[in-house]
Amino acid sequence: MDNDEKLSESQRVGFVRRLWIRFKEINWKDPINKWKFLFFLIVTFFGIAFSTYGVLAVTSTQTFCNSCHEMAPENVTHLSTSHSEVKCTKCHIEPGLPQTIKGKVMALKEVYRHVTRTQPNPIAVTHTVNDVVCLRCHSENRDVTPNGDLIVAHQKHIHKEIACVTCHSGVAHAKTVERGLNTHDLYDYWVMDNAKALVTSKYINPNMGTCIDCHEKYNQGLEPWRDKNYALTIPPNKLDETYETVPSNVVLREVSSQITDVEVSMECATCHSDIDTPKDHNYINWNNNHGKTALTELNKCVTCHEEDKWVRRVQPQTMEELLKENGPHLDFYVPDIFVVKSESRKLVFCYTCHSERPEGHKTSDEWLTGHAKFAETEEQKRECFVCHDTEKEEKLTAPTDVYCEYCHRTGLKK
Repeated sequence: MDNDEKLSESQRVGFVRRLWIRFKEINWKDPINKWKFLFFLIVTFFGIAFSTYGVLAVTSTQTFCNSCHEMAPENVTHLSTSHSEVKCTKCHIEPGLPQTIKGKVMALKEVYRHVTRTQPNPIAVTHTVNDVVCLRCHSENRDVTPNGDLIVAHQKHIHKEIACVTCHSGVAHAKTVERGLNTHDLYDYWVMDNAKALVTSKYINPNMGTCIDCHEKYNQGLEPWRDKNYALTIPPNKLDETYETVPSNVVLREVSSQITDVEVSMECATCHSDIDTPKDHNYINWNNNHGKTALTELNKCVTCHEEDKWVRRVQPQTMEELLKENGPHLDFYVPDIFVVKSESRKLVFCYTCHSERPEGHKTSDEWLTGHAKFAETEEQKRECFVCHDTEKEEKLTAPTDVYCEYCHRTGLKK
């Protein structure tokens, strides 16, 4: 067989096979060859190790996590909260090399979904963040909350195996999933210029409705946190009847019945040192005479009576409402009857009563012919306008369909 035939035959042998043949032909009795092989193994080992470390390091950076368009809600909310300096992997992957590798392997499906554009809509985490990652930075021996008037014995909750995220579900991402703000069509709105409007403290801090719901069930002998779905952030379109929100008026009624003779008292002082039921609420006939206070101090009223603070699951929101620049800001409230009307019609606690006919209105016929003397002054009219409009409005429906110009076709005085 000549040299050309030998060359042709060697080319037909696979690359790996040729390496193996070459490896067997090496004289392993020669110490030099043994040292060469050992050096090759050492270089290969460190090459693989440094390459693996490099991959793990790069894929653990904020830049890598935020490089995908669908991570825009998570990126903006994360950068706007107290956890902005904490890497995503610090919370979403448990400590330890095995857990890190496992987390990276599991995350490959997210890369696949990104490349193939098959991400779920909306994206929602299907497992909770475990306490072990929280306790790497936070102590369980904490009885007060640093950014508010809240007394919470964290150690007791942890010993009851209540997961941290049961109360702190919005601490890093402002409950974007529950609010329905992370759907595909909304990603472009999630930029830092909109962060102030989209990420507010009431969605970051623990929700009072979470405490109330859990304490109420616990007083009934239940342990709701044992259900793995209890701490998950569930999108509005997947929220079943089990986790429906409860109107605040119902919650307040339940709270008032669970102050004494229960394992966990619902009294304000149980969890708060400064906040308590206002003294004027104890006055006789307060329910029928609080309108003037609502007009002058509405910003204080919503501290307790705002719907989102009493329900465990926050209500779905629209991006347009949140980004509206000229809406009323109750933090800087100036007495305004239109704002009072608006809030009393939006808040479940208010319109539950305001949709009922007041006892003072007597029968329709009597009131129709005798109500003029109760609406003579501007101040009296303001009280009427909490429930009634001067004319029919389509954008803001009053608790009653009766409006002034239905009868006063020629208009009203002043």
